[in-house]
This record gives sequence, structure tokens and C-alpha cells, in this order.
Amino acid sequence: MTNEEKILEMLASIQADMNGMKADMNGMKADMNGMKADMNGMKADMNGMKADINGMKADMNGMKADINGMQADMNGMKADIGELKADVSNLKTEAIKTNLRIENEIIPKLKVLAEGHAMLSETLAPKSKVDELQSDVELLKIVVKNLNSEVQQLKKAQ
Repeated sequence: MTNEEKILEMLASIQADMNGMKADMNGMKADMNGMKADMNGMKADMNGMKADINGMKADMNGMKADINGMQADMNGMKADIGELKADVSNLKTEAIKTNLRIENEIIPKLKVLAEGHAMLSETLAPKSKVDELQSDVELLKIVVKNLNSEVQQLKKAQ
């Protein structure tokens, strides 16, 4: 329930209370006509009405204080909403800046990086070729070692 709905509900309640008070006042007028015959009863009822009126005044003052409090709360909310709008506006601006940076700086750099990767992929030997060359080197090492050993034996034999 929004604050506005709460305020409307409270105002409807206040109006209902006021209508009830109007009905009470109309009843008091009827009683006044009946009390004219009995002055002593009228004095007692007048004192009772004074107390009721004082109570209503206190209630009205309380309602005024509540309404003033609600108005202060609403003003605070309006200020908060204004701040939120400013924050959203700043976020939109930052998002636009970020999008422009991505578009103008990051994407071109990623394209260059992808081109470099593609070029490296084209120029690098495939793994199978590297494995084959590695096997050949190991074989050549063994052959050279054997030939070296044979040369050493031939030198000893001479």
C-alpha cells in the first residue's frame, strides 16, 4: 500500500469520524430541546459536552500532528525520489560511456587480438608435426651417440 493510499484511507476514516461527530452534534441539539424542562440536568449535560468537545479538540490536534508528520514524510520521500532520479540519470550516463568505450576501444582491440591468434594458428606447426619432429630428434640423438661410440672404438683400435 503506497503512502498516498494510506493517506486517502486515513482521510476517509477521518471523514467517517467527522460524519459520526456531526450525527452526535445533531443528537445533542435534540437533547438540548429536551433539557430545557430540567435546568439541573442541562447543567450536568453541558459539563459532559464540554469534556467531549475538549476531547474532540485533543483528537483534532492529534490528527493535525499526524497529518503534519505525514506531510514531512512525503517531503522526505520526494527528496529521496529526486536523489534516485539523479542517480539513475548518472547510471545512464555511465552506461552510455561504457558502451562507447567498449565499441571504440575494446572491440577493436579484441579484433586485433583475434587476428593475431588466427595468424599464429596458421603459422604454428600442428601438434602431430611437432611430435613427429621430436621423435626424429630422439632417434638422431641415439644414432649420433652410437656413431660417437663407434668412432671412439675405432680410435682405440688404431
